[in-house]
Amino acid sequence: MYALVEEADENPQTVADRYDLDVADVYHALAYYHDHPEEMRSVEDERHDAIESVRERIDRPEGVDPHSTGDEE
Repeated sequence: MYALVEEADENPQTVADRYDLDVADVYHALAYYHDHPEEMRSVEDERHDAIESVRERIDRPEGVDPHSTGDEE
């Protein structure tokens, strides 16, 4: 919720509608996020580590760079 509402500047009602939630649930999630900053940092760190772990295990063809946009020549 935090990423959608506060980072991506989505309207809370729009987010609620998209995920079939009450708008109050969106605000409760945001309040929880702000009330528990250490826990949220830990969750974000774990998510980042999990994503990096998956990226490292992907078997890519030789010469394929996952960070390349494909526009380089």
